Amino acid sequence: MIDLTLSQPKKHTSGRRPSFSEENSTHHIKQEATRLLTRGLSPQMWKVLDWLSVAGVLCAGQLKIFPRTLQRYVKTRLLDRLPYSAVELLPEFRRYNLPYTDAETHLYVLGPVGLEIVSRRHPYPSLTGYLSYPLARIMHDVILNEIVMRLATFASGLGWQITWMGTNSATLFDAEKTREILEPDALLIFQKDDQEQRFCLEYHNEDKRTRAEKKVYKYHAAYEAGTWRQQWDTDTFPSVLAVFEKKIVGVGYKSVLKGRKTNVTFCGKLLAGVLQDNLAEWSVFATGERLTILNGWGKVSPSN
Repeated sequence: MIDLTLSQPKKHTSGRRPSFSEENSTHHIKQEATRLLTRGLSPQMWKVLDWLSVAGVLCAGQLKIFPRTLQRYVKTRLLDRLPYSAVELLPEFRRYNLPYTDAETHLYVLGPVGLEIVSRRHPYPSLTGYLSYPLARIMHDVILNEIVMRLATFASGLGWQITWMGTNSATLFDAEKTREILEPDALLIFQKDDQEQRFCLEYHNEDKRTRAEKKVYKYHAAYEAGTWRQQWDTDTFPSVLAVFEKKIVGVGYKSVLKGRKTNVTFCGKLLAGVLQDNLAEWSVFATGERLTILNGWGKVSPSN
């Protein structure tokens, strides 16, 4: 959980994979983490580590850090840069109309020293595994994190403070904490004066309806289990914001929810709308009405 309130298999030719000896030198990693912590980390360095502990992977443009600074973090093994060149990444970013230059598309994850440091700072495990993921899987999380940051910018402009719980810290378990009940893509907590609003975020990049339908059943089961009150420390179950590339996903949500009374509110929006920063109004799947979030929260208008 971090405060996100914003002021602002082939051979690859770029990036840096950790060597076998470095990756397995546990003593060296712990020693370097202790050295850096003793010396003291800058606020900027903490921000990068905290964000990546929740986001898993971010591009340079999302981190908003000078390239030379990121290179220095990679050299000290705080970060690893994923081995994809701008030539490989730029078409993916253009596909979504993301406003990042060639250099800003470079992808970063926590390096072994960074992982060791955040393991001492946060109770939840950091997201890992990206060095073995295909690019399509990595881009899912890059886009998810872009959605989070767009929502954070929108909310900050309205005077809200934002806390970001990623999949790793937002996962719900049963009362014995032996079985996973629900794994949201993110849980966002917005606070302003004495108000608080919470939203679970789900991002769909698939082109079928079945995952959306399963998500509805999982959220209802999680609500009935009741462990969210303690594990999420709230008396009100969050509304769900579903963002999807293909309209068929929205059809999946509507097919389960239309006309149904439910304890969980599901709202949706196409990814294209989010990336155009149309973030205030969302469609309520059960009724087809429009719901305004944050600024005038709870204001519902009929669908056109």
